[in-house]
Amino acid sequence: MIKPAKIYVIDKFKDMWTSNAELAVKHGRKIYKFLNISGRIGGKTVNAVELLGVTALKYPDYDNIVLRANSAQLKKSVFLELKKFFFKNLPIEIYMRIEFRSTPPLSIKLPSGNEILFGGVGLGSKSGSNQSRGNTAERKVKLILFEETQEMFSGSADGEELINQAEATYMRLLDDVDGKVLFLGNRERNINSRFNVWARNKERDSSFLCIETSYLDLLPFLNNATLRTIEMEKELNPKNYEYMYLGIPSGANDIVYGAFTETIHVLKPQTTDELFGKGFDISRINQLYIGVDGANSKDKMVFTPIFHFKNARLVVKTGNILYHDPLKNGIVTNEKLVKMYVKPWLRELLEKYNLHRTKITFVVDGHCIDLIEQLMYELAPFPYVSVFKFTRKDVLETTKAVNNAFSSGMLYLTDESFKEIISNAPISSYVLYNELQTVCWREEVGHEDELNPAIPNDLTDSIRYPVAYHVNPYQLQDFTKKVVN
Repeated sequence: MIKPAKIYVIDKFKDMWTSNAELAVKHGRKIYKFLNISGRIGGKTVNAVELLGVTALKYPDYDNIVLRANSAQLKKSVFLELKKFFFKNLPIEIYMRIEFRSTPPLSIKLPSGNEILFGGVGLGSKSGSNQSRGNTAERKVKLILFEETQEMFSGSADGEELINQAEATYMRLLDDVDGKVLFLGNRERNINSRFNVWARNKERDSSFLCIETSYLDLLPFLNNATLRTIEMEKELNPKNYEYMYLGIPSGANDIVYGAFTETIHVLKPQTTDELFGKGFDISRINQLYIGVDGANSKDKMVFTPIFHFKNARLVVKTGNILYHDPLKNGIVTNEKLVKMYVKPWLRELLEKYNLHRTKITFVVDGHCIDLIEQLMYELAPFPYVSVFKFTRKDVLETTKAVNNAFSSGMLYLTDESFKEIISNAPISSYVLYNELQTVCWREEVGHEDELNPAIPNDLTDSIRYPVAYHVNPYQLQDFTKKVVN
């Protein structure tokens, strides 16, 4: 049924495709669990999707399970990739008989009646099927796949407990003869993050076989553009190259935004003028994000505009940042701030860049309740403006979104100074670049996934919020809402 010429398994993955009996002979122990870990471009998902698809077709009397921290994210990952896999590898008359359930709980039902079931094991899923008990199998299970395992350790979640609960639900259904459990994950930058510690423990678990891959294992399959991007990162930012592409953790006290390289990610004045000068073309703009980090007596208040171009690039318009330093220039109430500074600033942006019919989303730190309420009230007359309450607490994941955007060439900054709203004093763009290059993690045990409070991070947070918001496709449906909790 499968066209074999389209399936190629690299050497490091071959054990996953081997029977449990052969694995026991080869390794001298019973193995039925696999941990495939890597940096970016490690081939994990492609291999897992092919194994899952072939297994589902080869064993029609068995179901298969796919789990992720937030089940809502599965639709854009393994579910979609499996759909592509079946389309490419099956005759059209068989493919048309497959039932793809694209609303939660997701499922794929093959013509033989067996299913691939999808579920969540994390906290706060939007899908409504966030517990592993939400969609149980009716048959014995041949393969259980945990995708993006590191996400289960994000924020306050007890990742190991979540995995244990999921295993308790499905392990009793696993085929005794040849059932397998696959964990896929990306190493995290902090060497002592909870996921990295869990992964190291699994290396000593005799039931596990740990497989590390990187782009070096996939060289015959990578195009020249991808290889040039990787080589450039290796030359200009070797430490970040080691983490992003080789999966080598950087250490507990390393910089947070290691993917940022000033010589690459700061646009030249000529490029900035082409994008935003006299030749500015509103038709190239998809939407405008405004990242907001509120102020207290010590922190800075920052409103950072980020233009989302239709070629998918995000450009931080540094010269239009709205910035206030309460420590130097006094505290301003949120009511006064929005009325006297934010509204005129927004009107100026609308006029300067002809944004009157462009979607504009303020992505505001969720702790700034009063500021959010003031923005809601004062900006209500602007029909294309909405205010989003950003409440994601998983700093590791949201900072990773920024690093991924830098590494993939999708996030850039303009090289312009901006002004403090009270004193009107010019502020060099170096202040922003310096934050990106110095914000680091805390070293204290138990706090390694928190930002070091001694290092200013107001400007970088005003970028982190909208970029993390942008990469979540389900949040992109929220533009018509005034506040999303």
